[in-house]
Amino acid sequence: MSSKQIIAYGALVERSLDGGTTWEKIPECKGVAIPVVETDYQEVTSLDSEGGFREYIAGLKDAGVLSVPCGYTSAGYEQALADQATGQPVSYRTTLKKAPGQATGDAFEFAAFPTPKVEGGDLGAPVGMSIDLRTTGNITWTKGTAQA
Repeated sequence: MSSKQIIAYGALVERSLDGGTTWEKIPECKGVAIPVVETDYQEVTSLDSEGGFREYIAGLKDAGVLSVPCGYTSAGYEQALADQATGQPVSYRTTLKKAPGQATGDAFEFAAFPTPKVEGGDLGAPVGMSIDLRTTGNITWTKGTAQA
């Protein structure tokens, strides 16, 4: 049986300023942006805790900060600076390349505050850029659809 794994090549990273009605590609992306949700666990151990073990309850969730690697372009940097200047979260969507047997790829949507960073390269090397995304709120995942 052959594997159904995919590679990142062919994925699409987009952003939206109108809450997801219209999407615009982030230029020269070199990687995918998929947040990892972590839960903060709060210790609630008391004198009544049994067996000498600490006890915890689930607290708040956070998807943290992730970084989208890009090739530097004036248009890409201008786009990210303008998004940052709004002071409002921007909607982001990463759509993975469809796997064998799928009509569409899996999609991840989230909101974040962007911070662009130009990364100087060595002499003769391409100038890079990354966009750090401070996530806010929930992350949604939509499974790709099967081919008809």
